[in-house]
Amino acid sequence: MDVNRFNPETAKAYHFRYMREYRAVAVVWALLSIIWCILNVVSFVQPQWIGDTQESPGYGHMGVFQYCYPDSNKENYVCSGSFTDFDTILTDAFRACTFFVGVSALLMLFVVAALLLFFCFKKTAVFIFSGILQIFSALFMFLACVIYPVGWNHREVKLICGDGANEYRLGDCSIRWAYILAILGIFDAAVLAVLAFFLAAKRAKIEIYSTPGTMSKSELNGYSETMSKRSIPIQPQVVAVPGDGEGDRYSEYSHPASQRGGRSNQGFQL
Repeated sequence: MDVNRFNPETAKAYHFRYMREYRAVAVVWALLSIIWCILNVVSFVQPQWIGDTQESPGYGHMGVFQYCYPDSNKENYVCSGSFTDFDTILTDAFRACTFFVGVSALLMLFVVAALLLFFCFKKTAVFIFSGILQIFSALFMFLACVIYPVGWNHREVKLICGDGANEYRLGDCSIRWAYILAILGIFDAAVLAVLAFFLAAKRAKIEIYSTPGTMSKSELNGYSETMSKRSIPIQPQVVAVPGDGEGDRYSEYSHPASQRGGRSNQGFQL
């Protein structure tokens, strides 16, 4: 058996390295959560889910709640529809899609705001809370991407994409980058949720194996939050025992080893 495995200095070095790697993964998770939150909001507000092509009879492009056509000079696009007024959205499918994508973006905003909770709550609870929000964000985005093609049979869509446009058929149009971004966001949010639960499980183990009454290192240096102290040997104390008239004697175990050895050689005198 390797004795160095139980060396406190070696254990300390391994623990420090583990904590640095753990914090690095947590920082990557936080950055990816912020990036996906931004991309989620972009996919919600951008009317670039589907659009015209060279073969399409009309000009324009659509998002979850907006539909845009070129003006009379064909220099700028004029967009209609608002997520604050569902009556301006073309179909029920687009309304449902607007709701699900909007809630997905809102949940990711909550995840970004929850990053501030690391300063005042247990990190395990924050990771679990964020992971649950990201799961629901992925679920709502999935529902939005599945429901969105149901509205392609609307006449406004057919004006751009031709009569061949129908439910789950785009006719002469094509899928734009915002729709692709939303599809990729489903997998992104799901992976982030799994990573959040993984970090929560690892954090729970760290808190379990960290004992109270430990010395702390500065987190700025990337060290562990807790480290076990070395046991300090307790010095034997001299205990006075009342004598029998010849003076006070001391307990045999309270003398240093050298003195105990001397007394054992001399023996007891009567």
